[in-house]
Amino acid sequence: MRPDPEGAARLHGRTVFAFDVVEAPQRYQLFASSAVPDAVVPYRSVGRVDAVLGEPLAPLEHLDAVTREFLADRRARGRRVLGFCATERFASAAVACGAGAIAFTAEPELDPLSWEPLGRSAKKLRAYVRRLRRRGVEAVALPAGAPPEPEFRRAAEALAAAWRCAARARAYLFELDPWRRAREKRYFAVADPKDPDALWSLLVAHPVYAFEGWHLCHLIRHPDAPKGVTELVVASAIETLGDEGVRYATFGPVAVPRPVDPRGLGPVARLALRAGFRLASRGHARAAQFPRKIQPGPWPLRYMVVYPRGAVAGAGLAMLRLAHARGEATARQVPALKRTGSDR
Repeated sequence: MRPDPEGAARLHGRTVFAFDVVEAPQRYQLFASSAVPDAVVPYRSVGRVDAVLGEPLAPLEHLDAVTREFLADRRARGRRVLGFCATERFASAAVACGAGAIAFTAEPELDPLSWEPLGRSAKKLRAYVRRLRRRGVEAVALPAGAPPEPEFRRAAEALAAAWRCAARARAYLFELDPWRRAREKRYFAVADPKDPDALWSLLVAHPVYAFEGWHLCHLIRHPDAPKGVTELVVASAIETLGDEGVRYATFGPVAVPRPVDPRGLGPVARLALRAGFRLASRGHARAAQFPRKIQPGPWPLRYMVVYPRGAVAGAGLAMLRLAHARGEATARQVPALKRTGSDR
């Protein structure tokens, strides 16, 4: 039976990477489990390393078994494995098979239905939102399941072009191609009240299938927009999702201040991975600042998994290539907001 990555992602996609498998399956190679029906491990080959992003697409109760099966197959083929932004469950299963793991990232999550920020940052957030709304600035949520109208697309493309000119484009693991699979995405925006055809900010959200939630994935701000438009569009998106009864949203993985929770690694391997982390996290050090304003919680750890545990150098280089080499190429493409014409 041929593996069905889209079906597996829709059934068992518990991480933000599952939608990437659905949106761009050509980027992945597939391992189909022979022991667990419908379980698939999408991975990317980087030299001698096969990188699994997030975790295998398998029922939670069979995740350990699928992990063992996949790692045994890779070892028999002389391949090494990197778990990139791996969940704690995947990391634990891999460590039990002889892998090493260390947490490099965390993933801020929240419940939109009960989200209620508190304290000083909450006061600042509300002040930004009130100030803009007094000026007639409002965020809009496009209807779910309907692709954006051509006018909206043109405004979004102009916004991205301005973003590039201001040198605000950064490296991302996810390509910004907002019109592909448009019917499955959510779009939230803030328009210039004096020019409704011009956008000040845009938030594109991707589904997290297994949790019936959303990854608040791409957030763009016009360089000339007033302060607070990013807070307004994100707060409005969370409030909209909460009104719809959504119980899960995430900002995706962000770098932690320093690597934590090493498992199955010797002191030399820990030093090498920490050095690699310092290189890979350049440019991402401030990534957690904005989510902290929004006050998500919890922040579950995400791990770098190395199998076998001695293959640190190869896995570290693969991590750098995933986080930077591909990301930098993506950053050059971001401003174009490629017109795919597809809303499959």
